[in-house]
Amino acid sequence: MTRKDLVATVLTGLAVVVFAAARQGWGAPLVGGSVRWAAGAILLLGMATCRLGSPGRDRATWLLAVLGVFSLAAAVVALVTGSLIALSLLVAGFVVLWAISTLRHLRHPPVRALPA
Repeated sequence: MTRKDLVATVLTGLAVVVFAAARQGWGAPLVGGSVRWAAGAILLLGMATCRLGSPGRDRATWLLAVLGVFSLAAAVVALVTGSLIALSLLVAGFVVLWAISTLRHLRHPPVRALPA
């Protein structure tokens, strides 16, 4: 696993904690018990995680792109409506994206250039 995989794991874990804080009404700073604030925070975490990725041209990349669009749509719905179901779908999409990406990297480690 690379440093990027570790950072993505931490960001995904934070997203799950933010979801739990909103779902359980923990009154956490920034989120409180608000689904909308949680959706905004999770969307930002997802965008940061997405930036860590690199584009490819295989089937897994297309699957990840479809899941990313699904997660973005769930985020928009959660932000607009305050729906806990949409927030749940957003987090589920986020976790599935992380899992597929991480498994993909474990099966096919990135190739590193040799120093010149």
